[in-house]
Amino acid sequence: MNTSDTAVSAPQATATAQRAALIGTLGYLFAAVLWGLNLPLSAALLQHFDPFWVSPLRYVVATLLLGSMLLVSAGPAQLRSPIALWRVAVLSLCVAGFLVLYNVGLFYTHPMTVAALSAGSPVYVAVVSKLMTGSRLERGFWGATVLTLIGAGIAVTGRARATGGAFHLQGGEVLVVLGICSWTAYSILAQRWFAPSTPQLRRTYLTTIGALPWLLLFWALARATGLAGPPNLQPQTLPVVQLLVAAVFCTALATVAWNTGVNRLGIQTGGLWQNMVPVFAVLISLLFFGVQPLAEQLIGGAVVLAGVLYMQWQRARTARALAAATPPPTP
Repeated sequence: MNTSDTAVSAPQATATAQRAALIGTLGYLFAAVLWGLNLPLSAALLQHFDPFWVSPLRYVVATLLLGSMLLVSAGPAQLRSPIALWRVAVLSLCVAGFLVLYNVGLFYTHPMTVAALSAGSPVYVAVVSKLMTGSRLERGFWGATVLTLIGAGIAVTGRARATGGAFHLQGGEVLVVLGICSWTAYSILAQRWFAPSTPQLRRTYLTTIGALPWLLLFWALARATGLAGPPNLQPQTLPVVQLLVAAVFCTALATVAWNTGVNRLGIQTGGLWQNMVPVFAVLISLLFFGVQPLAEQLIGGAVVLAGVLYMQWQRARTARALAAATPPPTP
């Protein structure tokens, strides 16, 4: 046995875990910031496009961008799917299902109620993850979940009191929860069904282009049933610019970053990071849209961030404990 290889194995494993944690955290942070930007951008876009029509437009742009990036970085062979096409179709249906379920749920539900429901993301993610993988909850998960729920509750109730909003059921609440569950299923399967060596860019591209037929089908059904009006085929310049920004950053790059976070840190951590999205939305609205945040939103955001950092700290403690428990090399 080569004792030098054994001697460096534990430090190398610790360094690898720390590097994965850093990359995963940056991925989740990047995705949360961009999805925070997506909230005010989507509000602006929905003044010019209906929710069923804007999603296919965004995914056309995102597909072109991701395909170009993959073509330049890895070659044309990477544009073909390395897994069965039915699996790509299922993954893509999960993506499209999230968009449609969430948008329709938002249409039939008060925004304050949706915000409150979204605060339960860590719980929905934990349940779906348990059902799909049978995995145990990570150390510190429930403590972090309690903090994120408290923080989100402070922010949501403060906003409701300021606007005179109220929490009451309107029929779309279950669709919002199902939408979050659909996205969670996609996040898990995108890591399970592809080989570990498959780049996250390739996974994201294949499921993005695969979501387009589903989104167009859902739009056609909405159009036929009267849920959607005629598509806006002659938008003004500003909505087009906003659409491009949302598609490039909030759809394409954010999803790559999210999948990177799931790959490095797991979906349970991602559920906690989802509660940072409205926090960043408030900050971005303040900086670029002139919207003044409430004190409750700032306090709630700080508590949510504390919950995320708490779980990261517990993960680091576990990694250090495992490294310390590794027996020394045999001379």
